[in-house]
Parts: sequence; structure tokens; C-alpha cells
Amino acid sequence: MSLVLDDVLVAAPPGSQPRFRGSLRCGPGITVVVGRNGAGKSTLLDAAAGLLRPDSGSVRWEGVDVTSMPSTTRARLIASLGQRPPDAPLAGLTVVERIAQGLVPRRGPRASITPEVRSHINGVLTALSLEALAERRLGQLSGGERQRAHLGRAIIDDDAKVLILDEPFAGLDHRSALQAVALLQARAERQTILISVHDLSLAHALGGTLVGLRGGRIDINGPMAEMLPKAGPLFGDDVRVVVDGAWSGVLRRRPEPHPPTPSP
Repeated sequence: MSLVLDDVLVAAPPGSQPRFRGSLRCGPGITVVVGRNGAGKSTLLDAAAGLLRPDSGSVRWEGVDVTSMPSTTRARLIASLGQRPPDAPLAGLTVVERIAQGLVPRRGPRASITPEVRSHINGVLTALSLEALAERRLGQLSGGERQRAHLGRAIIDDDAKVLILDEPFAGLDHRSALQAVALLQARAERQTILISVHDLSLAHALGGTLVGLRGGRIDINGPMAEMLPKAGPLFGDDVRVVVDGAWSGVLRRRPEPHPPTPSP
């Protein structure tokens, strides 16, 4: 089961390069998108989620155009998390209430939290180490804690076929990020996961397929092990990605020292 972007174009103002142009088949499993700021990652993910209608081309799931689906049908098919969930409107929600919002497309906005649903929520709380914060309000949490609650909202619907996450590790410490990586890997057999990241080491940890964007176009696309060493130039000519078995890292050339200024 794949999510297919076929010759998708998301245009920009006249005189500018397109925000995104390309074709991509995602899934089954994990597809990781990387690139510099402004490379088109969020545009690609928004188009894939059906939140942004392309100027041309199509986004299809099992042959059905995603953007033509009723919004309720699309929400049950695709669970997503944007790059910057709004803080102010959500500040009064508890962590449990925020996570439960991920079930609204399937259960409706007024469905009560039954013991069965609470048990499901508890599983997500445990998976993201949020048990102690369950009844805390989002406005009382750190940025990383809020991000984990937002991620919990995105992943709680096990019946969603597609999971699209834009920079879900932003603000997470390394331990929490690796915990989330393991959680996503465990879901990869039953969901098509499309995820953007900045940290190439986390991209390596996720595995799957690596897609690299440059200037709104797909520059690299293939298995993680083959593509990751080629990802350095996406971030600059002075960047190199080193992979050694299970380890990976990013090297940047040290700038040349300036010669000392002669004394007058």
C-alpha cells in the first residue's frame, strides 16, 4: 500500500522556483525527507497529507486522489503532525485530552473517553514516557514535553493507514528522540510513514528510504544505507556524512584561519 505523488507541482510567485516539483512513491514502511530550510520539505508533506492542493499533478492512495476525498475520510486515512502546532489554543488541554484528539476523526468530537480508550491512551503515554504528565496542561509543559504530547496525538490512531510527521523530533532531547524513533519503527510494518528530519543521525536511525530535497526538487531518493553518504552536499559543499555500520555522523570542514593582521 503506497502513497503516490505523481508529477506534483506546487507553484510559487512568478519569478521564483516552484515550492515543490516531483514524483514520489511512499511506503510501505518509512520514508525520511531531508534538506536545508526552504528546500520544500513541509510543502511536500502538506501536499502528501492532502492539506495543500497541488497546482498540477496528483496525490493518490490506492488509486484515489487524496485531495478529492471528503475531509473526514482523509482524516481517517492520514494522521499527521505539522511542524509547529499552535501553542495558545491548546494550552488549556491536558496531555490526555491532547492525545485523545487523535481519535476524533474515527470517534467524533464529542465521544467520551471510555475505559478502553483510556487504556489505549495509557499505552501511548507509556511509549512516550508521559505517564507522570498525563493530567498536566500543555501550557505548563516544556517545549519538548509538549512535542511528545503532540506526537502522541498523531500516533494514537492505529487504524490510520498513513502517518505524516513534519520535524516531530524538534525540541526533543536525544533519549526522547530515540524513543520516538523506536516507536515509529515498530509501526512501519502496518503504516506508510512519511517523516521530515533535520538530524541526519536520526534519519539513519529511522532507516527505510531517504529522500533529499534541494530547491524544491528531489535530489536523492533510495535506500537509506545507499543515500545517506550522498546527503552531505544537500547541506553545503563543506558537509560530509560519515557512516560506519550502526554509527553515523556529520562532518563540516573547518574554516581556514585568517592570517594575523600585521601591526601598524
